[in-house]
Amino acid sequence: MSDNIKVNYYDTFKCIAGDCPLTCCQEWRIGVDDHTLQKWQGVNLKANNQDGENKLGIHLCSHVKSDESGHVITLNKEKKCPFLNQDKLCRLVTELGEDYLSETCTTFPRQINTFENRVEYSLDTGCPAVVDLLNQNLNAIHFVKEGAKSPDLLYNVREMILTLIQDENYTLTERMMIIFYALLELFEQDEITAKQVHQYTDGGHIQPLVQAIRKMRFNRLDSFWEGNELFLDVVHNYRKQKLYVDYLEPISVTAEGLETAYTEQVILEKAKNFERVLQPYEGLLKNYLISEIFGNCLMPDMELEDVVVGFQWITLEYAVLKQAIFLKWLINGEGEIDYTMVRNYISVISRVTGYEQSDIREYLENSFEEVIWEWGYLALVIGNGKL
Repeated sequence: MSDNIKVNYYDTFKCIAGDCPLTCCQEWRIGVDDHTLQKWQGVNLKANNQDGENKLGIHLCSHVKSDESGHVITLNKEKKCPFLNQDKLCRLVTELGEDYLSETCTTFPRQINTFENRVEYSLDTGCPAVVDLLNQNLNAIHFVKEGAKSPDLLYNVREMILTLIQDENYTLTERMMIIFYALLELFEQDEITAKQVHQYTDGGHIQPLVQAIRKMRFNRLDSFWEGNELFLDVVHNYRKQKLYVDYLEPISVTAEGLETAYTEQVILEKAKNFERVLQPYEGLLKNYLISEIFGNCLMPDMELEDVVVGFQWITLEYAVLKQAIFLKWLINGEGEIDYTMVRNYISVISRVTGYEQSDIREYLENSFEEVIWEWGYLALVIGNGKL
């Protein structure tokens, strides 16, 4: 019998359906598994009158196409699922019942990772309702564990990462730099032991590293422009495909014009003001990182190198997210930051960066000289602000 590990709010998740500000039935890949496709053969949704027009009955399989990864639902011209009604409810459910949903639609945003000796349950932050749960659990996230089998080495590595990311003795950026330093040191070893892993959660052991980080001279402007470049690169394909246009296009145009619109000194002042008004969301951002680390930093069949790559990607996501929120804040007039805006951009950026592991590696191979970054590059991306 396997152990079970759940994030504490897992069982409290409830889809908010028509009230969702960012439906998962729009603007991304909706997979259809073979069993569901077979079940859809010969099945139609009834004709209905929608928006004053007579809508013909929908043959389910006529809205399925094949791509490199399998079968997907063909989105309509508005890039929405054709089975979505005007109330943002799924007609498969309202007319046929939940048994006709594909595995993707049944599962999301639940993320289930099945290891040899345990099953882990988490929730994907691509769903706004999940971000709401993160916000309701400030300083309260924990993991419910059933069973007592001995953890494997990579489990211990992730536990080290989770312990450090929650350590309030350091700023959020310091925690990420400490974690990456530890991962690189472990990765360079021919063999590692649980004792070696655990030493990084010993404040005395890492204190010299912390002191060195705090004495370093960071170029805040370089960090800012690196974040801006990463943001534009990550959203490039989504802009080409005209996905999440309302969220991505205005801030992308702003990002492209920053260098000509402002002097370097003004950019630095704006970045400083932004961090001040973002500070109330430190707990939410920390919970976002905890969620990403638990769900995506360690997956079945991973090796230590994959964990390092996974943490790099989470760091990149975080930098892109902060830049997206900064750009929206700039457009909105540089006032106080609204929770709804932060929540929605967490979900959008989570979807935009929600690649498969092989795609993440391919991106890193194409974008950087080496898949594994040097520590200094992660420090550049994160910068030395509190967030």
